[in-house]
Amino acid sequence: MTSLKRITETLRPLLPGHGPLINQLAEQHADEPLRFLSEIGSRSLISHIRLCQLWADALGVAYVNPFNVELPSDPSVQLPGEVARSANALVLTSVASGVTVGMAQPDDKKLIESLRKALARDISPVFSHPDEIQASINLLFGNDNALNRSLERTCAEWPALPGGREIRNSRDTEGLLKGEAVQELFNSILLTAFRRRASDIHLEPGPDDARVRFRVDGDMCQIVNVPRAVHDALIVRIKVLSSLDVAQSRLPQDGAFELDFGGTRPAFRTSTLPSLYGEKGVLRLLGSPAGQSLPRLGALNMSDTVRGALRRVVLNPNGILIACGPTGSGKTTTLYACLGEINRPDLNIVTIEDPVEIRLPGLTQHQVNTQVGLTFGKVLRAILRQDPDVLLVGEIRDLETARIATEAALTGHLVLTSLHANNSLQAVTRLVEIGVEPYLVAPTTMGVLSQRLVRRICPACKESYKATHEELEPYFTEIEDANVTLYRGRGCPQCYGSGFQGRIGLHEFVEVSETMREMINHRAPSAQLMAEAHRTGYRTLRYDGLKKALIGMTTLSEIALATLPEMTS
Repeated sequence: MTSLKRITETLRPLLPGHGPLINQLAEQHADEPLRFLSEIGSRSLISHIRLCQLWADALGVAYVNPFNVELPSDPSVQLPGEVARSANALVLTSVASGVTVGMAQPDDKKLIESLRKALARDISPVFSHPDEIQASINLLFGNDNALNRSLERTCAEWPALPGGREIRNSRDTEGLLKGEAVQELFNSILLTAFRRRASDIHLEPGPDDARVRFRVDGDMCQIVNVPRAVHDALIVRIKVLSSLDVAQSRLPQDGAFELDFGGTRPAFRTSTLPSLYGEKGVLRLLGSPAGQSLPRLGALNMSDTVRGALRRVVLNPNGILIACGPTGSGKTTTLYACLGEINRPDLNIVTIEDPVEIRLPGLTQHQVNTQVGLTFGKVLRAILRQDPDVLLVGEIRDLETARIATEAALTGHLVLTSLHANNSLQAVTRLVEIGVEPYLVAPTTMGVLSQRLVRRICPACKESYKATHEELEPYFTEIEDANVTLYRGRGCPQCYGSGFQGRIGLHEFVEVSETMREMINHRAPSAQLMAEAHRTGYRTLRYDGLKKALIGMTTLSEIALATLPEMTS
């Protein structure tokens, strides 16, 4: 039985009433099975992911979306760009014995043999949608020249722009928007942001022009300058996609949108804000809402000690786990990973967030909306009447939320939350300072995690070197004649010359002991709690950072930026 016949027989009972259409398309595209797949997908009769899974089952292989894996960019492992495009194939993973290749036609034995010869490795073919493959190829083999070409075409559509004469009225902006060049430029900016692994895109107007900057691995980097009229058109484009008020430019606006991107629909959170020279726009890249899953603690580069303590805490039936750190330090990701350790069908897990950035299966997620009075405290009170087992409260911001959360933990619920504090012990005393009674904080607080994010050394250009006395002196004692090897990134095309690629977390964790509960009850200051924590094995953020620098994950300069000298143990 052919793969096309197998999938048509599978689709008929899944899509009752569409049997004649399925038969017609199957007959029409009998010689082009992928065309049949595209036609079914374009009619939105079934989700893209489900359709791809069914097609892969019909072919007898697995389905893998290239956007869900970290593609190897090593030229010795990956197919050349021209070959990948023509073959509609891409190396997804590589191991010593061979490679897994995502293919639009994984049943084409001649093509598999050709790719095996080209790579000189054994091949395990899987199915990837052709749109996903082509979009991934654009990300992997693209360069910033495409963005510059898009900007040149946009300026060419409006002759006044290249000459330097700025035109800023609404009619000019509308004229730019009607052409395809602005949409192409906007998509090129998004594509470049994906390729550079940016977390945020900033569109910032200035007195003469505007600049586009990305936040990559926590640092801002300049990408391109655009004329002011083009900037205004890009801001309007953001508003249109986010269903914001295009005519409103004097007040801040927040929104979100999803965009078709190679078979996936990545989500973006958007914000516009009036500034001295016009509206600034910021886009947060959230990834694809579909097919996301809970992260696991094992993937967060925690030390065995911290990971083990965290697991002990989240396995408790009740109590509070607090994650603290500055904005953007990965607290929510860590709390989600904790949920991943306990997520089971027999548990009712509920989250309260502002905003909900990641949509996850198996959880009931609630969005705070302060404009209509839907605050953390109000949502939390309502949820407690809906029989929850585990609660994730995105952030404790006020006394009401803090008190309800501690009372929930005292009455048999496990509560995971975040709090702004500089270190773990300050988070405990902060609850008391907010106004929560010590007799509520002491018995409910099970553990407090503090974390920071630092840049990871690029694995493609990492090199070792002998540390100097001056480098080691701020961090270590007794370093005379010390022979210490450290690591750094030379800078390469993969990391765009920065020497870093990605980020890792630094963590410290305090598991609250009975002695500490007594001290909290008596309102002991942070210094006394710190002394007791050290007695029971507490290690600081800087200690964790230095370990990771010594094994080659990051650098001492990154540790200095993320941690305080007085935190050295």
